[in-house]
Amino acid sequence: MSASMISILKTKEKQLFLEGRTELYCKAGDLLFSQGQSANHVYRIEKGKVSLFRLMPNGDEKLFKVFMAGDIFAEVALFLSPRKYPMSARIEQDSILSSFSYEHVFRTLHQCPELSLRILGFMGNRIGDLMNTIDILTQVNANQRLVMKLAEIYKKQYVKENRIALPCSKKLLASQLGMTPETLSRTIKKLKTEGLIEEVGSNLLLPDIPSLCRSVNLTQEMFSAA
Repeated sequence: MSASMISILKTKEKQLFLEGRTELYCKAGDLLFSQGQSANHVYRIEKGKVSLFRLMPNGDEKLFKVFMAGDIFAEVALFLSPRKYPMSARIEQDSILSSFSYEHVFRTLHQCPELSLRILGFMGNRIGDLMNTIDILTQVNANQRLVMKLAEIYKKQYVKENRIALPCSKKLLASQLGMTPETLSRTIKKLKTEGLIEEVGSNLLLPDIPSLCRSVNLTQEMFSAA
């Protein structure tokens, strides 16, 4: 799971932050906010599921990520200029959310000045993640895109052991890779046929990472911790 802003708060900072909590009850199908709307709140899911998506110029809906209980989202939007949500958020099932206003977030920052430096580091890591995503999406070969994404997930796992626990559905993974679910399925099937990937439930086993990388003309250093 990717780090969120709340994960970098110390005990006092977290206490101050949580004091501004407002509870929301949302129904499945509700639109929490729309792309381009003023970013006035950050949210944490107490119960339920929320998806972030973006409308493409051709009218297609591009699914970005699905957030579950315990996740926090939309915090980066508070630091954009102009301060607008770059995506839309839809309630996927009846949910309970905690809402924190822009004013409260920045009041917390003013009361804890040293937190600003950690926020800069947090934003820097987010930019790094986006650069990795751009690298993946600019690979013209579907096999390369998949292997690069697997390497990205692998490096973030606490336990490695040549096993990858997919953090999302294959449908969402395909969307993140800029390919159709059918293309992703064919890509995985090809690598499975070659003995380079094995599926065990929601896990992917990588029996020979060097061979997997060589098969798509990439270097195995991608799987090394940063």
